[in-house]
Amino acid sequence: MQTKILYNKQILPLYYKIGINWQPLPNIQPGQFVMLHFTNYIDPLLRRPFGVYRIIDEGIEILYKVVGKGTRLMTGLRQGDMVDMLGPLGNGFPNSLSSPFANGGQRGLNILMVAGGIGIAPFYLLAESCQLSAISLKLLFGGRGKDDLPDLEDFKKLDIAMEISTQDGSVGKKGLVTDLLKKEVTKKDDCVVYACGPKGMLKEVAKIAEDADVPCHVSLDNAMACGMGACLGCAVKVRSQKSGVRGQGSEGLNIDPRSPIPDPVYKMVCKDGPVFDAREIEWEKV
Repeated sequence: MQTKILYNKQILPLYYKIGINWQPLPNIQPGQFVMLHFTNYIDPLLRRPFGVYRIIDEGIEILYKVVGKGTRLMTGLRQGDMVDMLGPLGNGFPNSLSSPFANGGQRGLNILMVAGGIGIAPFYLLAESCQLSAISLKLLFGGRGKDDLPDLEDFKKLDIAMEISTQDGSVGKKGLVTDLLKKEVTKKDDCVVYACGPKGMLKEVAKIAEDADVPCHVSLDNAMACGMGACLGCAVKVRSQKSGVRGQGSEGLNIDPRSPIPDPVYKMVCKDGPVFDAREIEWEKV
């Protein structure tokens, strides 16, 4: 659909927030995304995927980082400019509000949100949706330095527990966000890890969670062109049912039970994800 830009503002040297009009607004789950094409430009030709950061009065807000030609062009968009938008797309993080521990359970559910840089994007909507529930939230947020931690103030206003790490030590603890996670998974009962960030970080998060026998869901950001699973450009290799994975969507695995070595199995990040059970992913192939 064709819609208008409400605002486009810089918040850090490489980070921006853009507001997009969307009325009537559909139900959007934390972790879902939209595909955008900038109608003022022919190049880039294809839409680009962006996670929904926040719901605003007139539509949605997207947090983005300038990393290439498309996002550099986005910085020039102004109020009233038109954009072509498709969404909401994909599967978000599991609905934790339906957990037996969320409402009336004997023990509370602890969600550890692990974000690296722009990987913070899906977690504001998630944190906001859990505000009135019995779910305990903690954000572990890491970046290279102070200019790689967008919108800390937004999360402070939500009054959730946070720990920060930076590789240069300019904010919070010096080190990696995965160092914070290693300590947290040993302290909390009934916790689940939700993670979004660079693939190297996600691979380590998945390993930490598996070693601690903690459920873990990760949001992947593979490059995609269509957003609907048609172009097969965002394929990710997943484990077969024979490997014992209990991930979501396992009914789609095409395995010949007579074969001792299952054929490679792939899923589309845009259609089957972008959020996956971390145990599903063949991390050595990512």
